[in-house]
Amino acid sequence: MKIYLQTLIGVLILMVSCKQKEIPKTVTENKFNETIVVEQYIENDSLLTFLKSDLYDIAFNPIFNGEESAKINTNNKTIPHINKTIIFEQTIIHFYKEGFAEEIISAKIKNSQFKFLDSICIGIKKEKLENQIATEIKTNLIKIRNFDQTSIFIFKFEKGTLTEINYQGDMD
Repeated sequence: MKIYLQTLIGVLILMVSCKQKEIPKTVTENKFNETIVVEQYIENDSLLTFLKSDLYDIAFNPIFNGEESAKINTNNKTIPHINKTIIFEQTIIHFYKEGFAEEIISAKIKNSQFKFLDSICIGIKKEKLENQIATEIKTNLIKIRNFDQTSIFIFKFEKGTLTEINYQGDMD
């Protein structure tokens, strides 16, 4: 009952909280292949927060193998910082840790067993993502970011099917 109530509250917050703002598409041209990549930006703090929370749940799954590399912080030599990379099959997640703070700074999800918002995973159709985020998807490259533009999730589609989810965050 408690999980159901938390999920219901989360969905209500997602629907009511921040107003979603769609940014016009950006066209970039790759001069080597002469292909045009069209991107669609969606700014929504609450949606990004839910996606990021799910990413942390995925990252702390014990199926991942990882390695750490410690470095001395040049600003404060008493606090080392650690870069950690964890891997499971085609999924890679990078962490940055300084003191007690640990942040995911990037991720590439290519496994269908990892789900965001209880139903978004590799292999879903574009229409299902449209229904989940309540936005019409017009391109094969969707970028969901926060208003400060410090974190971004990138959803890549091929032939109407989700093939890759990337995350790029900041280290603040």
